[in-house]
Amino acid sequence: MEITSAEQAYTALNGLAGADTEEFWVMALGPTKNLLNKKMLFRGTVDSCLVHPRDVFRFACVENASSLLVAHNHPSGDPLPSLEDLRFTRQLVKAAAMMDIPIVDHLIVTKSGFSSLKADGWCGFSPAKN
Repeated sequence: MEITSAEQAYTALNGLAGADTEEFWVMALGPTKNLLNKKMLFRGTVDSCLVHPRDVFRFACVENASSLLVAHNHPSGDPLPSLEDLRFTRQLVKAAAMMDIPIVDHLIVTKSGFSSLKADGWCGFSPAKN
């Protein structure tokens, strides 16, 4: 399965929207944006989830990922990123540049749909490798 758009990623994360607590998922992508693996790395409370970049990149290295797409849900139903979501995404993108494993997008998933931090212009993302 190729993940070349936010819509395709949302479809691949089929069960995330219905979770009662926040979950943080990572999708490891190969050089042609083929989905190598996806995994829920963190589960939090109804309105927060503690995530650490080292665990995200450990997963990326184990999966031999060329790039990553990250996602988490908002059980509240609000697809807009919080200030903490934006801060963390910027931190993750900075770490990704150092690791040379780009973050291509960060989705926020709700029961009524999703928002893409990349498409909606909330954060700058590193260009993906070809």
